[in-house]
Amino acid sequence: MSERPTDRARIDLGEFIIGRIEKSGRAFEMLMDPEKAWEAKKLIREEINKRLKEGKEKSRLSVDEILNDNKIDLELIFESYMVFEDLRRGKKATDGDKEVVFDTNDGIRIAGHILLEGDIQWTKAQREEEKNKKLKQIITIISKNAINPQNKKPHPYQRIEKAIEEANVKIDLMKSAEEQVDDIVKSIRAIIPIRMEQVEMAIKIPSAFTAKGYNIVAQYSQIKKEEWQSDGSWVSVISLPAGLQLELIDKLNKLTHGRVQTKLLKS
Repeated sequence: MSERPTDRARIDLGEFIIGRIEKSGRAFEMLMDPEKAWEAKKLIREEINKRLKEGKEKSRLSVDEILNDNKIDLELIFESYMVFEDLRRGKKATDGDKEVVFDTNDGIRIAGHILLEGDIQWTKAQREEEKNKKLKQIITIISKNAINPQNKKPHPYQRIEKAIEEANVKIDLMKSAEEQVDDIVKSIRAIIPIRMEQVEMAIKIPSAFTAKGYNIVAQYSQIKKEEWQSDGSWVSVISLPAGLQLELIDKLNKLTHGRVQTKLLKS
């Protein structure tokens, strides 16, 4: 009978952290360098955000792209390519489980999956750095796009920051600032009177640019009405935060080389 691992047999991680992924009811863990992993995740997030802003249909990265990216060195990020089921107890994942879940038992490819999709146990300092960065981004977005409905004036940055603190809002490190704004505005309404100022705008995008143009518009706004014209162009009425209209128009102008048509309907 094999000896069962005990708490006394737990592995000391030293300066490393655990990267973990769960698929098909199975868990897989690998040992990672926190700083190298942090820098790699920043590069991945930057590339995804870049693709989203460019309106590319494929915004997600693949494991193959991670493995072939010369800016991401998995050998420096991972302590080794050994895959565990429970790393702290030294229990390795079986080849059978790896094959079932990843169609391979190649540790390098599994490392790519963990870096791209896994849950990484960041250090306290890294979590604080990312939290503060996201918080500043969120407050900036709200201060530019929200008003006090009582006097129609924007709230100062410091007032929004204090309201978020008083409401005990939790910042999600894995979500973008934009994705969290609406929920945070709802949370701080009990502290300060606040409303996101919306504008309505009509847009016409020429047929040659509709695919990418649609994705850009959908990223920034709520599409309220839309219609495809006989010449293939796309016409829509959208609603978006007032502070984002110039940024959206600028992106559409760059995409269409100035051929987009926009008209402010209601502010």
